[in-house]
Amino acid sequence: MTTIAPDLLTPGTAQRAGRVARMASLVRAELLLLARNRTTLFNAVALAPLTVGFIAVAGLVPDSAAGAVAGMLLAALIALALVLVVYYNLTTTIVARREELVLKRLLTGDVSRVEIITAYATPAVVVLVAQIVLGAVAMAVWLEAPSVQNPLWVTIAVVGGTVLFTLLAAASAGFTRTVETAQLTTLPILMAATALSGLAVPLHVMPDVVEAIAQWTPMYPVVALVQHGLGAVALDGTVASGALADVVQPLAALALWIVLGALAARRWMRWEPRR
Repeated sequence: MTTIAPDLLTPGTAQRAGRVARMASLVRAELLLLARNRTTLFNAVALAPLTVGFIAVAGLVPDSAAGAVAGMLLAALIALALVLVVYYNLTTTIVARREELVLKRLLTGDVSRVEIITAYATPAVVVLVAQIVLGAVAMAVWLEAPSVQNPLWVTIAVVGGTVLFTLLAAASAGFTRTVETAQLTTLPILMAATALSGLAVPLHVMPDVVEAIAQWTPMYPVVALVQHGLGAVALDGTVASGALADVVQPLAALALWIVLGALAARRWMRWEPRR
């Protein structure tokens, strides 16, 4: 078998190989920590299907509305996983690693800031994907499988939402002194993201000014894109069409928040404890 000596690799190839090796090492360490956390693993594996099963067994869903409810549940599942699993858990993880001086030690090596944040976000993304997949399977068993009319919008919603709330977690960690105070520092985004997303309270029942503001909050574009991708029926009875003209505003809002999140993370993310 032919091997390539390290000194024969081009500088660019060697640099990429080193980056991949560093990322793999960091990700492996974080996944091992996830595997040892039984509570997190239980939430990842059982929480979503148990929630769907409870709703179905309790008889809260009429047979004629099973498909519509499945679409609403999937949108809610994605939204809650983003704010709780990705945003909140990642904020506490970054704060804990910072206070333990792990971030400071990592920066003394060759690993970059982007690699560090990506590695720490990986377990949250794994849990997010597990909850979405298992929740969808549970819906297919107990309710009705959610029909995906346009997978592109759903994919953009999940990927873009993951990037956005990862960046917001990095920014929020800069304002958080301890893991315990994360419950307070993350509360504004948690409340705004859930209350104004259109999941619990339809936007059309809000005053016009509040509705206009809600459409530019961080979670609304994710929910809107998921609903359009699924062709879901909203609480006001309207059906999301999935047409490009109907998703221009959610796409613009999501892109804007990703840019703002990147700027906020770069400005407020702290890599060592405050003195």
